[in-house]
Amino acid sequence: METNTFNEEELNMILVMGVTGSGKSYFVNKLADRKVVEIGDDLRSCTAVCAAVPVNIGRTKVLCIDTPGFDDSIKTDSQILEEISRILTAQHELGVALKGIIYLHRITDIRYAGSSVKTLEIFKQICGPMALKNVMLVSTRWNEIEESIGAAREQQLRDEFWAYMMGHGSTMARFYGSRESAVGIASQLVSRQSIVLELQRELVDEGKMLKETAAGAYVNDDLSEAKAQIQAELRDLEKLRQTLQTNDRALQRKVRQDETREQEMLQTTLEDEDRLRKQIAAEVREEIEGKKKRKGKSLWAMIPILPALVGIIEMFVGIPPGSTTLLASWFSASGIAESVSDFFANF
Repeated sequence: METNTFNEEELNMILVMGVTGSGKSYFVNKLADRKVVEIGDDLRSCTAVCAAVPVNIGRTKVLCIDTPGFDDSIKTDSQILEEISRILTAQHELGVALKGIIYLHRITDIRYAGSSVKTLEIFKQICGPMALKNVMLVSTRWNEIEESIGAAREQQLRDEFWAYMMGHGSTMARFYGSRESAVGIASQLVSRQSIVLELQRELVDEGKMLKETAAGAYVNDDLSEAKAQIQAELRDLEKLRQTLQTNDRALQRKVRQDETREQEMLQTTLEDEDRLRKQIAAEVREEIEGKKKRKGKSLWAMIPILPALVGIIEMFVGIPPGSTTLLASWFSASGIAESVSDFFANF
């Protein structure tokens, strides 16, 4: 395993991914040793948007990105993929080291549900085979299950669902719910060489539209199928409405309500199709260059490297208020005397 020479101004990034309810936000809070992101108490999504949480892993400065699951109850898969793509593109463009991805899975799940299969497939398409060596496949909620049952499910994950990734160098680990456990898992990634994901190569190096990437194509296929189903349902509702008696007002009202709901779903689907046609890399580059231009070349050159990187990344991902204490110490070490909120306001 290769290690990096320590650099006070070096900024690293780790993504935390998995289905809704797998414990992503809980893991990030343990890593940060404080509550910085909200934790859901059920299977409804609590992480509505990606959040960048600064943490120290030993002497290494890391932005840990808490992401919504692709089975999110609020956002569509296209919206989530676009958001993650923008963050990864900015990170890649800025030269911030991506150390790897921590993928969480509930060991309490009796079977691998459809949402888990879909999320895992999109995840593999985002990574590509070359980057899987920097993936930690982490099972959670071990305090809620007998050791023997959990071990049997863990073996099934290794032999079946995670076999492809394990064969390409991914590592399995257990998260026991403590900060020590979270740090131990993250430490295995920060000591490794940085990686470039397949999604980043496709978007940045090859200039593809989001739907032309492997992950985007997978999401687009689901979108096309959903669109066809909605359009078929609208046709059936139109036929039903034409056959209704004029005095059957209750059923007419119900059909109109169903049509309105389906039209709203169709509009969301059309917006998602537009989203997948975006040139993410070009958009992100334009936003970064626009920020530098507005700041001015002379003033930009005066900003220390680490605060400048965090300031640009903050354009693409939220940084929770509870993270400002650690950020302030990072900025202070770089020579920034103003508060974190003032720095971002003036950046």
